[in-house]
Amino acid sequence: MKYLKYIFLLFISLLTVTSCETYGDYDVEYTPIHPLGGQYRIHVYNAAGEEVYTNYCYIGNTSDYATDKCWIRIGAYNLASSNAWAINGKISCNVDALTFSGADIMNLAGNVASSTETFTVTDGKVVLNGKTTPSGAKSDAISFTFTNSRFPGQSFKAEGYRYTGWSGD
Repeated sequence: MKYLKYIFLLFISLLTVTSCETYGDYDVEYTPIHPLGGQYRIHVYNAAGEEVYTNYCYIGNTSDYATDKCWIRIGAYNLASSNAWAINGKISCNVDALTFSGADIMNLAGNVASSTETFTVTDGKVVLNGKTTPSGAKSDAISFTFTNSRFPGQSFKAEGYRYTGWSGD
């Protein structure tokens, strides 16, 4: 009986050692526009420097994984409130320089089938680890200027940081 205990303990020990399989680190696959792409928390200011809007800005890759184009979206168009800052369209980007821009882009926020609105984005840039968030974390900073044909002659400045998910942000 004593030998059965030892054989059982030996068997469990061998099972424990052989069942511990280790895997290497997985390669993380990024989209072609990484690190531009992501969700940002932005504040929008008018020409007088007054904050007029706070929402999220999304920059995402295109369906064909282009390295020089990306989608930008701010807010959602609401017919009841005529959200002036809602934009959605495909713009140009330079991943190496972390910049983006686009002129006279069809605004696909709202009714896409009958959209006649356009927007322009200039001076768009992302600075890696360039902003301290309200929660105290370091995050990527984003800034750009844009116009929307709903408000001719007015330009808006957007500034913010990559959303971290922390409750303070």
